[in-house]
Amino acid sequence: MNSPKIDDNDSDKKDINVLKGKSALDLLHREISKENEKNINLKISDVYGVDYDEANEIHTNYHTLRIQNLIKKSDILFKMSPTLENLFDITNLSSKVVAGEITENSCLDILINTVKNHTEYKKKDRYINFYS
Repeated sequence: MNSPKIDDNDSDKKDINVLKGKSALDLLHREISKENEKNINLKISDVYGVDYDEANEIHTNYHTLRIQNLIKKSDILFKMSPTLENLFDITNLSSKVVAGEITENSCLDILINTVKNHTEYKKKDRYINFYS
């Protein structure tokens, strides 16, 4: 009795159709490259039965939550997470991830470097104001 060979991609499609929410998005993002990130919107559109714009919004919100979680896990940024969310447009950074321009880790690097530069600027500015 020959059983048909099941392709991994077919089983992934079945899993995605059963899963909803974050689990489905996590499965879509498994082993994805930065260049292929922008193609996920089409898959999200198929899975959820929504148009491309709504799929893009779902995808952006997914990455926004992931970046916020990375901020909370960061030794440097975790104390500043409410401030960062007020000062920076995390959704804009997420849209760049969705477009395949940067990765989530790059977003974290941008935030860390900005905080470090701002801190150094405040130190230098304090001395300038004192001696002026």
